[in-house]
Amino acid sequence: MQIANRRQALQKMGAVGLGATSLMGGLAFATVFMEIEQAQKVLQPNADAFQAWPLTWDEAKLNAIAKASDTRVPRGFQPKCWRAVQNDKTLGWVIADRVVGKYDLIDYAAGFDAEGTALGIEILAYRESHGAEVRQTAWRKQFVGKKGPGTMRFADDIRNISGATLSCQHVTEGMQRVSALALMLASGK
Repeated sequence: MQIANRRQALQKMGAVGLGATSLMGGLAFATVFMEIEQAQKVLQPNADAFQAWPLTWDEAKLNAIAKASDTRVPRGFQPKCWRAVQNDKTLGWVIADRVVGKYDLIDYAAGFDAEGTALGIEILAYRESHGAEVRQTAWRKQFVGKKGPGTMRFADDIRNISGATLSCQHVTEGMQRVSALALMLASGK
């Protein structure tokens, strides 16, 4: 008698657990890992100041970024940029942007030296329920030392992470676009 009652209790608990799991599947997950000021200091540790750098957009500049990065520039592309300065000398740039993972936005910041070479990438906020592996240090380090969008091709230069394919691909494409922008900034355009 005791075994039958235990079995029934476990079955009921399992049914409740499955019901809770299906409800949780619809919940949104959002995690903010760092603010832009923290990312600036991580990406440009020698800078003593960060100056907001206004970016102006016209059709020619957007087309140049699309062509250089070999990606489609998404509607609403509005990265924010700061010039990293030490003793009034430009060390480079920090550029914050966002891309769509599978359904939701991923906010990230990328650091570039004065010549446009990538110093690193930090994930600022991740809102998807899966694919947050793009935060892994080993994956993000793949961008360090790359100069120009042609050196950051998804699945060629930047590896995929199983289970995070769309996040990896879209962050890589975003990095290609901001890398093209960093080269423009480095050349004074």
